Amino acid sequence: MANNLNEKKFTGKLPYKLTNDYFFKAFLQKNQTALRGILCSILSMRPEEITSIVITNPIMEGNALEDKDLILDIKLELNHSQIINLEMQVENLGNWPERSLTYLCRMFDQLKNGEDYKQVRKTIHIGILNFTPKGFPPVLFSDYFLYNPRTKHKYSDKFGIYMLQLNQLGNPEDERNMPDLYYWATLFQASTWEEIQMLAQKNDTIKKSIVTLKELTADEKAQMQMEARERYRRDMVSALDFGKEQGLEQSKQKISALENDLEEAEIQKQSLQSDLEQCEIQKQSLQSDLEQSEIQNQSLQSDLEQSKSEIEKLSEHIRMLEEQLAETKKES
Repeated sequence: MANNLNEKKFTGKLPYKLTNDYFFKAFLQKNQTALRGILCSILSMRPEEITSIVITNPIMEGNALEDKDLILDIKLELNHSQIINLEMQVENLGNWPERSLTYLCRMFDQLKNGEDYKQVRKTIHIGILNFTPKGFPPVLFSDYFLYNPRTKHKYSDKFGIYMLQLNQLGNPEDERNMPDLYYWATLFQASTWEEIQMLAQKNDTIKKSIVTLKELTADEKAQMQMEARERYRRDMVSALDFGKEQGLEQSKQKISALENDLEEAEIQKQSLQSDLEQCEIQKQSLQSDLEQSEIQNQSLQSDLEQSKSEIEKLSEHIRMLEEQLAETKKES
């Protein structure tokens, strides 16, 4: 069958792109040459440096996927010394840093009771993404390790995350500087057989992999699983969009309620401001009245003191008159 498919000319649109995670996993599981090629291009290894690849979570081709198979990452052991998780992630769920770190930490926690810490194997999470996570640099390829940002000292090379961002394809410098990785990334995004044939002329490993792509796209059971994954992805996107619409509507309602509260608060503020101004006017009026009263009080106090002085003068005058009267009576 392989020879017949190899001779058959495939043209036109692919039924599914390799960003379909079932197609992606089935292809790399079925063709270790392709898997070796993509690992070499991502990990900067020579083909002869890879002596063994063991996929530890294979799928049974053609069998219907169960709920436990909804995450179609490829978990593998490389050269019996490294643990690698390879995933195709098309939708941006807004949690890539946390998701990738969680997967990586789970894999890194691999020692059994009694094993020495030095026996821990190098653990790598490889994400092939069709988006650029928020805050990440818009570059085709990135690798991350624990390191000291001040001294640039790498803490360990046993714990790393590699990212291939398919949405960043198109930079000629990437094709010149890392051609194999660029061609694999382009293959994952290819939507026609003509694109694949052009890539096969540039990369021999891709050329050797074409027959596997043909087998899988010609396999009715495999196509059913690819379609199931597409339906699942579309349903998930629809659910996310619906959730966003619901969230947006709720946000609009909250904003409207807050605007109403703000408007009422502004009216109350203006009313209180008016009351405050009236109080200030009354205060000033009372202050003026108090000042007038104080002036009147001072005037009255002055009049009172003047009256007291006049009374004292009159009293003295009366006393003198009484004395004169008394003297006059004595003389007469």
